[in-house]
Amino acid sequence: MTSIERTLAKALTEIVIRLDLSDDDAITPAATMQVIEPVAVLLQELSGQDRQALADPTLSGS
Repeated sequence: MTSIERTLAKALTEIVIRLDLSDDDAITPAATMQVIEPVAVLLQELSGQDRQALADPTLSGS
């Protein structure tokens, strides 16, 4: 995984975590799901090897 890919993966992770953990007063659950669901679909389309690289960047070889 390149440096930019690693940085983008970390940024995406932070966004998803913050949305998921946000108070309902900050962003509605429906709005959260509108953001998270398409991300989840894209991640599910990744190969197993790519998912593993996202989960454990030390395995990416970079």
